[in-house]
Amino acid sequence: MQPCRFILCERTNHWAAALRSELAGASPKVVETRSLAACESELALSPESLVALEATLLGAEAILDFIVRIRRAYPRAPIAAFVSSETSAMASLLREAGAVEVIGSVLDTPRLARLACRQFALAPEPELSLRELAFVRMPWPAYASAPQRESA
Repeated sequence: MQPCRFILCERTNHWAAALRSELAGASPKVVETRSLAACESELALSPESLVALEATLLGAEAILDFIVRIRRAYPRAPIAAFVSSETSAMASLLREAGAVEVIGSVLDTPRLARLACRQFALAPEPELSLRELAFVRMPWPAYASAPQRESA
């Protein structure tokens, strides 16, 4: 299982570019997907990630169903939505389906970036093996050699 990530599902990279700029290389890692199925696959790898979806008129029903399904399957994964001027009327429906945030402009991306950073800070740390834990706790990290990953 991977640590918390920021999973974006959009047709272009319009929102991803704005969010990457806002995060400026800070955690969490931004992962782009182009379909709801790919988004769900990525979420299965990181079930406590923040998910952000682009709302479209053609896929409105599928997006609303997806939000409801994901909220049930992954209750610790908050969902945000991006709306355009054409889809801004969907904002209340998206919130009712379970979206914690609805963003309508790239000027609002700082708010979403803060939400992603807060989600990352609250996500539990991945479990470490005894060897990895000892490596992390060593008082002289500059002289330590990285442990080899143990196979499960």
